[in-house]
Amino acid sequence: MSSKKEIAASNALSASAALLVQAEAGQGFAAPHNNQPANFLVVVTDNISGLAITNLTQKNFAIVDHFSIPGQTCGFSGNITSFNNVLNGAYQIQVKPKNCNWVAGDYLAQIIVSTKTSNGQATAKLSVK
Repeated sequence: MSSKKEIAASNALSASAALLVQAEAGQGFAAPHNNQPANFLVVVTDNISGLAITNLTQKNFAIVDHFSIPGQTCGFSGNITSFNNVLNGAYQIQVKPKNCNWVAGDYLAQIIVSTKTSNGQATAKLSVK
């Protein structure tokens, strides 16, 4: 028999609506041996209606740097340095490494969008050359 907590968790998951999240990464001013920001363009859409989600804030976003590349001493997980809501479903986000410099290579990122009622995620490859 399921506990009340398990049933509540199950109901919360089923009540959650999915967001369609699309993301692209660009080098921006990031370059090997500097600590300048790289760019992420994230577009968030209601998965059912197709309408743009325009009311999100920086607190609704997380960007996670997965895996290490040769020479990398730190990552950019949780280090959003600039956030701009364009008000049409697009969000301009900049990240940079915490306390180190970029190294040349391809960084794999997970972009997570969470609200009280909806969640979604996407992946992007950031190439720093």
